[in-house]
Amino acid sequence: MRGEAPAATILCVEDEEALLEELCEELSGKGYTVLPARDCAEAEALLRAERPDIVLCDVMIPGQTGFELLQALREKGLLPRTTAFIFLTAMNTRDMRLKGLGMGADDYLAKPVDLDLLHLTIQNRLEFVRRVQAGAEPEAPPITARLSPREEQVLTHLGLGARTTNIAHALSISEYTVNQYIKDIYRKLSISNRADAARAAIRLGLVRPDQQGEPR
Repeated sequence: MRGEAPAATILCVEDEEALLEELCEELSGKGYTVLPARDCAEAEALLRAERPDIVLCDVMIPGQTGFELLQALREKGLLPRTTAFIFLTAMNTRDMRLKGLGMGADDYLAKPVDLDLLHLTIQNRLEFVRRVQAGAEPEAPPITARLSPREEQVLTHLGLGARTTNIAHALSISEYTVNQYIKDIYRKLSISNRADAARAAIRLGLVRPDQQGEPR
């Protein structure tokens, strides 16, 4: 039987006031600490001061899209490696889901909100992180090989479990070029398969352990 969800802090980024209140009330009722943000600026300010376990974020929000917010948080180092980022949005076409997941989001849930699905997603995410932390392997020697920015991008996608086709689409390059980057990465890191690439992505801080191997 599944144990009780561990205490956690959840940042909710949602500009629709009624839905934000509903989410805060629902999640608080489950024992979570909830941080509400109505736009990207509020979300960034909270992440400078707090370290939430999960970010729930709409795509269409004032100031920036949720996609732009996720990218900005990554670039500014404001999203802790242990924080899961989940889109919760009515923008639920296949292309939008692929875009969100390809950017490194941990999940992509549709509105109207299915609260049972939301709670299970949150609980699974928290439990997975707990299992990873409990079973963490001894620290490996640091990687000294130097990768180019593009190689780091490709390795990040490999660490997320992306296929060559999806990497090419996300980076706007050909599959042939992706394969050439993969060969160079394998050579530089002295690895030979995607599982090793995923572990290398984690060791380099490009991917969180709880994201490893998820289909993209």
